[in-house]
Amino acid sequence: MLGCSSGHQGINTSEKGIAVLHASEVRSMDNGAKWSRCFRMQDGNIYFNDSLMSRDGGKTLIPQTDLDLNEINGAPERAVYTSGRMLYALDGPTEYISPGVYSGRSWRSEDNLKSIKAEKPLFYIPEGAAPIKNIKEWYGIFVYRTIIMMPDSTWLMTMYGNFKSDTIIPFDTDAAKETKYMQRTFIVSSDDKGATWHYVSTVAAPRAGDPVGEGLVEPAITMLQDGRLLCVMRSGHHFPLYASWSSDNGKTWNDPLYTGLDRACDPCLITLHDGTVALSWGRRFPEGWSSLSNEGDKGRFKYPGEGYTNLALSKDGGLTWINNKIIKNSGSCYSTIFETEPGLIFMQSDQWYCTISLMEYQGKK
Repeated sequence: MLGCSSGHQGINTSEKGIAVLHASEVRSMDNGAKWSRCFRMQDGNIYFNDSLMSRDGGKTLIPQTDLDLNEINGAPERAVYTSGRMLYALDGPTEYISPGVYSGRSWRSEDNLKSIKAEKPLFYIPEGAAPIKNIKEWYGIFVYRTIIMMPDSTWLMTMYGNFKSDTIIPFDTDAAKETKYMQRTFIVSSDDKGATWHYVSTVAAPRAGDPVGEGLVEPAITMLQDGRLLCVMRSGHHFPLYASWSSDNGKTWNDPLYTGLDRACDPCLITLHDGTVALSWGRRFPEGWSSLSNEGDKGRFKYPGEGYTNLALSKDGGLTWINNKIIKNSGSCYSTIFETEPGLIFMQSDQWYCTISLMEYQGKK
């Protein structure tokens, strides 16, 4: 097993009526990895971007030399779907081809990673914005986080970015450094296993005066036990996560609702085997550290920072959450979680990782 990273700790926590958690000792890959992801194949193996993998649900990491997965796992602006022996992964940025048409990069394996081929999927987003010269901030159309299989075998995926009508300039100074115009979250679908993607609906688009910084971005979705879809979105480092629900397979969504999870980035959302919703998210500039100062939070931030990667749990489909701080000083605070077995969650944030036991929560003392 790789060595423990001093200064990073798992946290035991309990909240009446929701959970008793035990996080294992937080360990480090000792590779300095930032902004990285991992994915889990259907055989249970987890793959990381630095020639590392786990065969035991993330309890231990071992080297692997057969696969170079840095393009797939090396940045957060990605989406990955696995099923059986198949892997399908998409790069984050897209390229404008013509009005309403974009291209991207994807990777596919049909033989449990024995071979991986690159592809060029197309995205049909009629209201998508065209490029504007000399924009250095975030602008355009981006893939993010989640692909799920629907009951009719089509794939749904979360994206965010700018439509032609998205011209609201962020009022928040920090957000203005990140994005040219406030951005929206929307859903696309594919009926050809990712060769082409078509716009379905907007989950949430910002309006002037909304209490958000960057708009509604970095989305994640999950299907709830009752068949509804839940989408959770970032709105800026100094603003909360928002949630929306769909009862018609993503065609329409309710107005975004404040989650109570503040100063948040990069949600990762899964439905556990018993119907509980688990949400990992980051607070890079936490309470008790962030202050009003000339240099601002980003000017004071020194990696790995003071932030936390959190795990929030909901028993009512995302209406209310009980939050737990899990990994301290966790860098970007961009995380990935899987339920590796009933009552056991694996969490990665940058180079740090741990397992989180919900066994008491599941009624097992």
